[in-house]
Amino acid sequence: MSTTPTSATIPIDEFQAKLQEAVEARGEIYRSIQVLIIRFEDDATGADEDAKTFSGCMKDVFGIDDVEDFAIERTSKSPGLDVCKRIMTKVLSVKSLLIIAYIGHGIIDIESNKLQLISENGNQKMLWSDIHDPFLESTYDYIQNLDVLAVLDCCYADSAIRAGGNRSVQLLAACDERSTVRSRTGGVSFIQRFRQAAYVLKNAGNLSINIESLFGELQRLKPPNAPDAVHKIIGNARPLVLPLKHRSSSTPGQLMSSSNETSVLFKISLTGGPTDMVLSDFLQLITTIPPEFKITVEDAFESNSVVFLCRASWETFARLRSTLDCVFVASVKGPSLIHDLPDKSSRRSFGSRIENRQAGQAP
Repeated sequence: MSTTPTSATIPIDEFQAKLQEAVEARGEIYRSIQVLIIRFEDDATGADEDAKTFSGCMKDVFGIDDVEDFAIERTSKSPGLDVCKRIMTKVLSVKSLLIIAYIGHGIIDIESNKLQLISENGNQKMLWSDIHDPFLESTYDYIQNLDVLAVLDCCYADSAIRAGGNRSVQLLAACDERSTVRSRTGGVSFIQRFRQAAYVLKNAGNLSINIESLFGELQRLKPPNAPDAVHKIIGNARPLVLPLKHRSSSTPGQLMSSSNETSVLFKISLTGGPTDMVLSDFLQLITTIPPEFKITVEDAFESNSVVFLCRASWETFARLRSTLDCVFVASVKGPSLIHDLPDKSSRRSFGSRIENRQAGQAP
């Protein structure tokens, strides 16, 4: 079944198939997991310290010993070529996962409108596409056993997103394509939040962590003035799952999860029959999915299609977007401010119809 994200409005039966695909997808068991941290030697963002933090997290939380901190030398004339050569040494013939992390400055290249990684003085530059095209998007035989997680801690990180192939390829970006991020020298960096999120999930007793869960915890730990992190699945829908290292006496003290329990408000637009039938079928469908993928319907409206306004955790939202075009509306917390008003006479009757149907389906 194709995992290409669907169009904005889809028939209810196609939605059912893609919903099932998203929730039933399972992660791969890897023979090898390697980490390559990329940064410029010419840097004043604290990337060297963040590289140590990320390396320590990979080893202590996930038990990954094959971690390389690759600093592009100040004298390098071809940083893109140097990085690609290092990545090629990580390509194996067995099923493996490569985590590529870049920490440092990022800008949008004016000529190509692509993400450009750049040194402190601006003299050394490389396009992210120099890495993406041969190693994330490629369909050549030599790369087919390699799944990839890219972690980008730089400004405009989400602009790195491009098409993916048929492997499991995912992106965790510190911000969207319009935002800048704070470096370690100016406060808590994205990499430091990544480490805290990983320890929170480990200390919760999990045996493994998927990237959607990491993304969700990153969002819960996000300071109010920090941009939203971005998670994108740019290959197939199969989750990337990292096994956890067994707890030992050397494990750092408990790191508690943030009380900032936000969730995602998103939109789905469906067709496929009379409005009442689409509404009924959708409400029934969301009761059949596993409880860890809980979706609540906040409201629904009649348009050229039936437009559902739904709410879910960050993890569920990320998983659904592996196969469905769920349109992000907002990051929200707490109950609806309108639903709790004593006078609901101003609400549209279609919204009331949802409440009546849900009440009728309650045990």
